[in-house]
Amino acid sequence: AGHGNWSLILRIESVQRRFTRMIEEVGLLPYSERLQVLQLTTLAERRSRGDLIEVYKASQGLSQLAGVLNFSRSGLNVLCKPGKSKDSKINRIRRNFINDRVMLMWNKLPIDVKISQSVNIFKSNLETFKCNTKASGICGYFWEISDEVLNRVEGVNYLENKRKHNSFLKDNPFVAKKKFININ
Repeated sequence: AGHGNWSLILRIESVQRRFTRMIEEVGLLPYSERLQVLQLTTLAERRSRGDLIEVYKASQGLSQLAGVLNFSRSGLNVLCKPGKSKDSKINRIRRNFINDRVMLMWNKLPIDVKISQSVNIFKSNLETFKCNTKASGICGYFWEISDEVLNRVEGVNYLENKRKHNSFLKDNPFVAKKKFININ
């Protein structure tokens, strides 16, 4: 699924990376470990989750998106992905519309998650579904965007470079302070 402009996604993600470096006792950990310790997700995953919550609200008539999204007769699936244009610029822009971002993610959710009785129950059911599905190793769901972000952020030599960088910061605490990295 298209998730948007990766350059922009990684720039926005760098804000969270930079902020989590400031937190005591986790500042020197790799980004993926900081997220686990702090019980956070990547911002890209949070965007996908927020999109799903908006689609739920639209399916219940609680959102202004109800007129933007087309639902099946049962009200459980999002339909009518717009056709391709001959103009590649229009196709690139269209990929960022919520309709294109969420259609596959929403349609893959089980019915018991989609028919939740309230927004808070939907959020709870979505989180339970995520935990159960991740534990069973089933692929193709919205949270896998975090894996893609982390693979791009923590490339091939990331851990070795991180170890060297941490050693440098411990030897030069004034640099860590200037970069707002908590080395405690």
